[in-house]
Amino acid sequence: MIRRLAFLLIGVLAVAGGIVVGVRVLGGDACAVETVEDPRSPLQSVARMKAAPDEDRDALATALGSAPEPFGELRAGLDYYYDQYLHLYGVNGGVLAWTNDNAPVTYLDDGTLKPRWSLRPATKRTAWDTSQDRFLLLGLSKSAPVTVSSHDLRSGEQKWCAELSGKQRAGEPVGTAFLPGGDVVVALPATRDRIQVSRLAGDDGKELWSRTVTAGRADFVDLVGDVLVVGGEEEFRLAAAPSGKQVDNAVVTLDPSSGRQVVAWGGGDAGLAHVVGATGSTMVVTTRLGEGVDLAAVDDQLAERWTVRLPDGAYEATLRGDVVLTRTRTSLDAYDAGSGKVLWRRALPQDRTYFPYGFALGQMPSLDGTHVLVPTTSSLEILDVTDGTSRSVPLPTDGVSSTYWPYQLLATPKHLGVLTNTGTAVVTRD
Repeated sequence: MIRRLAFLLIGVLAVAGGIVVGVRVLGGDACAVETVEDPRSPLQSVARMKAAPDEDRDALATALGSAPEPFGELRAGLDYYYDQYLHLYGVNGGVLAWTNDNAPVTYLDDGTLKPRWSLRPATKRTAWDTSQDRFLLLGLSKSAPVTVSSHDLRSGEQKWCAELSGKQRAGEPVGTAFLPGGDVVVALPATRDRIQVSRLAGDDGKELWSRTVTAGRADFVDLVGDVLVVGGEEEFRLAAAPSGKQVDNAVVTLDPSSGRQVVAWGGGDAGLAHVVGATGSTMVVTTRLGEGVDLAAVDDQLAERWTVRLPDGAYEATLRGDVVLTRTRTSLDAYDAGSGKVLWRRALPQDRTYFPYGFALGQMPSLDGTHVLVPTTSSLEILDVTDGTSRSVPLPTDGVSSTYWPYQLLATPKHLGVLTNTGTAVVTRD
């Protein structure tokens, strides 16, 4: 959902459905993405961990190393103290590793965890996205045009680089999508209620079309059925009732071949809308106008299929296959994405903090088509989304409430990882 482009505002032509914006592809030096010649993994090997013991990291490693399947043998770890120093993301064939000290992004091979490449961005703020074979890196700035570079995912080799006419302020959402065949769609904020949407050729980054549309924010962009859906608000904005005038359209659909606007939906008196996700030609959204939040499904023509009112302060949702998971103050609830029917409800403990601070449903990694890995403050839960049952893997405790609370989980075909406030452990996936 975000990341890459090449545009310079050469001319602005008024056209039906938006504004056409000129774009140019840049040379490699202009992109200012440095390839690190000797890439290094931020993770510590098992041998390094043994040579430099750390009580918190090693307690986590021991807990995971003794856990039942799918947790396997310890492969790597890292010790640090709070500040969410490390982030790991599973991508095709490997793991992307980031640290918060301006170090480069490093691609680790999923089989060996050895680094294959590292890139050092030129900007402090970045966004990124991957497909099966590409890595896209956006350089974000409020004072300079957004730059996007496309790289081979396995080798890190740069394929093209481009510059957008738009800029981006911290906190503004950016969206990207890969289309069949490899072309890329990028959505950037234009003005308060307008989004610049552009389609770039996957092989060389040249602009195929660009439009400026009136919608919410650039929080979501993806194909739903045969149309491109753009817009929506970030989920956290639905935590409170909206105030002030809302944008005219929450989301719009575009013809992916031309960028022509097809349909607009929501916004205005309908309140805020967040796009949860899509399955086939069905898009799941949450909307908030007053004190309550509705969960709804619409088709690719934005015609409503069903709507239910979420209970007990719920506004978070995530779509996994054909199941929508939501969280209320007291329970996890599951709905059928096709009908809106409640599949199950699971009560949450009320006598303690159950989920780590900052936890969001969308952060749970999927283990397969029906299971997700859920972090709690005392365990990892392997949750079956079809019926609400789970298996529990205990996490260590030491009397300090947040020492071992996870802030991120990693799941790839070959590895599982747990990143806590005081250390990380990565094990094989059995």
